Amino acid sequence: MSSSQRRRGVVLFLVLSIVAAVAAFLFSVFYLSNSAYRKTEGLKDYTVAYHAAVSAVKIALRFLRQDSDDFDGEGDDWAKPIFYNYRGIFISIRISDECGKLNVNKLEDSRYYTVGKRLFEELGMGELVDAIKDWIDRDSEPSPFGAEKDYYESLGYSPSNVLMKSIGELLYVKGVDDKTFRKLSSYVTVYGNGRINVNSAPKKVLLALSDRMSEEGANSIIEARPIKKLENLKELPGIDKELYYEILPLLTTKCNYFRMDVTASYGSSTVNIVAYTTRKTILEWKVVE
Repeated sequence: MSSSQRRRGVVLFLVLSIVAAVAAFLFSVFYLSNSAYRKTEGLKDYTVAYHAAVSAVKIALRFLRQDSDDFDGEGDDWAKPIFYNYRGIFISIRISDECGKLNVNKLEDSRYYTVGKRLFEELGMGELVDAIKDWIDRDSEPSPFGAEKDYYESLGYSPSNVLMKSIGELLYVKGVDDKTFRKLSSYVTVYGNGRINVNSAPKKVLLALSDRMSEEGANSIIEARPIKKLENLKELPGIDKELYYEILPLLTTKCNYFRMDVTASYGSSTVNIVAYTTRKTILEWKVVE
């Protein structure tokens, strides 16, 4: 065997030895760090899903900006669920307007207080309307079923005595626990000028508008949606002229405040975001379980 052949043989042996050693090292590293690897993959999936969810909120805002009709609520293009699937990223977007709900920041107004009292009694929590009113009003005199500074100081905080900026603030109010909050969130809001959108209000909210509002009247409003002009209400069964003019100051067919429920999934991760927006601006948002 020539010297050149021997050198090639030695080099080949060394290369094979190094490859074997590296392979053994990599196998041991992989074995020892397999759980860390899975965590890294999970983090990657979560990061992709998170950014997809944030992007979906921006997509939803674009839908709202493009809306040009003269009503908001059921029957509007943006109110239809949006689904999107691209290269393994699944996105679901649902938009609802907030104006179909009772704005609790208006409870100092006697008209809205009366509506709120009827609504909360229907929900089986009539005493809460006083507690919420006391939370936002500026005086220190508790309402019959409410609470002021003396009550809250025993819990380590004080009532804000200003309008609520977030619906989550309800969780600090006397009598509101997680279960109550979840139930309330379908019927109350902190956004808007207080006018209730007849195109999105739940039946319980419609019934609370007046003690003269009947099941027939509430059902006829729901069945007639989308309602583009409030004057059309006078033509509906169960809505006479007296009732129409009583509830008219409380109503609208438009809205500029919305809730977005967004879900984005990628790989092993799913991210859910709830956002409150206008047509142009995100007011608040959070990742939810």
